[in-house]
Amino acid sequence: MNAQKFNYLLRKIKYDKNAAEPIYDECSLELQAHIQRRFGELINSEDVVQEIFLKLIEIETPQNIKYPTAWLFKIADNYVVDRLREKFPTEELDELIEEFDIDKTILDLEVKRALLKLDKLSQQIIYLHYWEGYSLKELATEFNLSYGSIRTKVSRAYDELKKYM
Repeated sequence: MNAQKFNYLLRKIKYDKNAAEPIYDECSLELQAHIQRRFGELINSEDVVQEIFLKLIEIETPQNIKYPTAWLFKIADNYVVDRLREKFPTEELDELIEEFDIDKTILDLEVKRALLKLDKLSQQIIYLHYWEGYSLKELATEFNLSYGSIRTKVSRAYDELKKYM
């Protein structure tokens, strides 16, 4: 869906709830596929998409969204991460760190090869931040490092991953 049409429908939702239908019809399958790819079997993608569109009806409309699909994906990611945090409290972070094994966790061969070129700490931080949705602040606390150190580590790890992929 182009940005102009999306923004028009998004503004119209405030007054006409049926305006969400064209957005749902055009974006729901792509959104489900994104959730499934990103979070796998941890969560039911159909239910999440329905919840997101219910929230979309209630949301305060931003000024202008340039990339509607990316915006919806980000809303979906944030929603799922919130649900997963409820399911897996911060106390379980230690267990996730201990259980992390690239061969068992990461299925994409190219991503796996790139991650294996990083040091163990960077692998864990990238995994917990990107796949498990932990914030940099939470990771700093867990790894007993400053927020700035974690942020730098994540930035450098992403740069390294880009080189290898």
